[in-house]
Amino acid sequence: MAAFFVKENENQEVLDIDLLSAHISNAMLRKFTPIKFQLLLLIFVLFQVNSFSQTKTNLEVFYSLTDSLSNTIIKELPSEENIVLLTLNLGESYSLFANNIKTSFIKTGKEIISTPIGELNYPHVDIVIETAGIEYGEMFRDGWFGAHYIERNAFIQGNFLQTFSTKGKREFTIESIDSVKVEEIKYLENESFPFTKGNVPPEPFLSGLAEPIIAIVTAAVLVALFFSIRSK
Repeated sequence: MAAFFVKENENQEVLDIDLLSAHISNAMLRKFTPIKFQLLLLIFVLFQVNSFSQTKTNLEVFYSLTDSLSNTIIKELPSEENIVLLTLNLGESYSLFANNIKTSFIKTGKEIISTPIGELNYPHVDIVIETAGIEYGEMFRDGWFGAHYIERNAFIQGNFLQTFSTKGKREFTIESIDSVKVEEIKYLENESFPFTKGNVPPEPFLSGLAEPIIAIVTAAVLVALFFSIRSK
């Protein structure tokens, strides 16, 4: 009789566990309704997009470089001079930087004019951008099995002249160096503007060879351990 009661208790315990599991499953199903599931999926997608959006496109990097150039020139101008005669010689290739440069002046309270007004002596700023480009450095891997990264060097070169300075024409080279994922390069470059594109060097031979070698060695070690344990 005692054995019978023990078995009944075991069955009752199993039944209780099954009921508890069913309650948990039902609770999870109620909690993650289709709407809530879609919301979680949307949050996940937005997180992934945000992770990618942290990397500036090549064109955005160039805009940052022209901002740096403009701010350097603005700091040299007398603070009491609120009107600036601005001449931009950007050529067809870099004409898209014009509005960005003008905006930098306007944000500091400067009024931009393109032709002289009467005989008033306004500061005259002449900016020439001769070249801009992207150069990629050597490719490297983030860890043994991590993503491939590459060094990105964006630069603009040219000269500028502003009449309130006695230094005359001055050459400039402004650059930005960072690292980006190789797989993202196609999204960072802009087909409409060739200067945003660069030559990507091939993956180093040893880097490409290391991953399969490590995989083979790891598999061999696991097989050896498996048979070693079985033999014991």
